[in-house]
Amino acid sequence: MSIQKIKLYGTTATGGALTVTSDHDVLGKLVAVDWIDGTLSDGVDAVLTTIAQDDLPAKTLLTLTDANSDARYYPQTPAQDNAGADVTFDGTNEIYTEQIVNGKLSLAVTSGGDAKAGGCIVYVEC
Repeated sequence: MSIQKIKLYGTTATGGALTVTSDHDVLGKLVAVDWIDGTLSDGVDAVLTTIAQDDLPAKTLLTLTDANSDARYYPQTPAQDNAGADVTFDGTNEIYTEQIVNGKLSLAVTSGGDAKAGGCIVYVEC
């Protein structure tokens, strides 16, 4: 196995929005996301998703609110038992597991400011 690095970086439009999509499908486990604030305005919000395709629905991998500084995130998802219920280790605290990435990645940014640059680097174990 190796770790693939996918850069989703761009410049916002006049209204402060930006959408960047990977140029190829990705299949693997999401390891980490480096958020690069760049020149984006304070108060920027961002959502990293996979794009719906074929029989696969879109899936939100990471949601950032007021992402004003560079940071590294390790987004995970609650583990489920064979009945689909979230698993806990003491009845209250959920157990988390790595997320599967299957398809193209998309980063949507809002409130980024006019003609500002920023984005993220996504690390996927393939």
